[in-house]
Amino acid sequence: MVVGETIRIKQVMYKDSITGIEVTRLTDDYGNTIHPYFTQNLMTPNSETLLVVSDRTGWWQLYRLDIPDSELTQLTEDASIAPHCPCLDGKHNIAYYWDGSFLKAVDLEDYETRVIYSVPEGFKPGILSITPDGRYLAFAYVEKIPLSTLRGRAYSAFIEYMYLRPRSVIMRIDLKKEEAQAVWGEVAWISHVNISPVNPDIILFCHEGPWHLVQRMWIVKANTHEIWPLVPQKRYLERAGHEFFTNDGIVVAQFSRRSSPSSSDWVYYDLFVKPDGSDLRMYKYPSRPPAHIKTNSNASLAVGDRGYISPNFKEGSSFISLIKYNKEGTVSLKLLCRHDTSWLTQRSHPHPIFTPNDEYVIFTSDKGGRCNIYMALGKWEE
Repeated sequence: MVVGETIRIKQVMYKDSITGIEVTRLTDDYGNTIHPYFTQNLMTPNSETLLVVSDRTGWWQLYRLDIPDSELTQLTEDASIAPHCPCLDGKHNIAYYWDGSFLKAVDLEDYETRVIYSVPEGFKPGILSITPDGRYLAFAYVEKIPLSTLRGRAYSAFIEYMYLRPRSVIMRIDLKKEEAQAVWGEVAWISHVNISPVNPDIILFCHEGPWHLVQRMWIVKANTHEIWPLVPQKRYLERAGHEFFTNDGIVVAQFSRRSSPSSSDWVYYDLFVKPDGSDLRMYKYPSRPPAHIKTNSNASLAVGDRGYISPNFKEGSSFISLIKYNKEGTVSLKLLCRHDTSWLTQRSHPHPIFTPNDEYVIFTSDKGGRCNIYMALGKWEE
């Protein structure tokens, strides 16, 4: 394929053997095809076009997947695309992505590509977050440092990189004015930057590392450079992560606590909190939690990529689950379908998301050997 070329994808539909839910494989098992990181905006408002990344040509490139028409169109032809970092301005049909150190934009209609910004030499960029109106992009860039424990498997040098304390800077780009602003920086590993969908002055980020060893969640105000920890954690005893904003600007994260640093008696929650730290609500899981969660458009429901419906349910890591938050502060879980991914790489993580209309759940799995994108009806049926 080349830029602008469109091919028809033969979708494969089947019923889940456990739940009976109809699942559709949206991609064609040619190379690996994934959706970018689950905290970013990835779909057009009409829920019909999904931004995906595939190595079907030998290198990771961006594609638009038009679901109703079963059509896949190549958008880029670059050498060094970071597959988890892109995001979509669905209002203007523009995708933003990193090609090495260069931040680029590509139009989903005419495929015109332009360079917007580049990170300084010696640094690597992170995931992109965009406001719903398409005006502001936020991200961090982090110092490249040689590592001694890198072994070619996921997270092998995770702790070493945290302890090396790479220099990091959070940036916000005003795409209308074409201005880049340094918002915050420190000698610490910064990641998971998310800009508020209701207030572009508010940016959520994390100190990266094992969740129980860092104060994970932070808020910075772009215009004043004020910073504060969000949900202060007790080191070794509490952990939080996979934070994101709901559509109305509430922060959601996975949270857990235990009785002592040597114990394994973790109790798991999802938490909701305003960026100023107020109105904290926590919902307790009956057993182990999903690996990643994402709420629907009004945060009345969430989806996760594990489903431990009881302490004795052994197959939870193979399921997509729906999550309902109860008034008494508990979580109800319902199995949606099997994903059966290997979990071997970051690319094979399911990272489920709702379509903007809340009708379907989109997820990735490598259950056939290659990564493909799947879709299942995302309704909670009593």
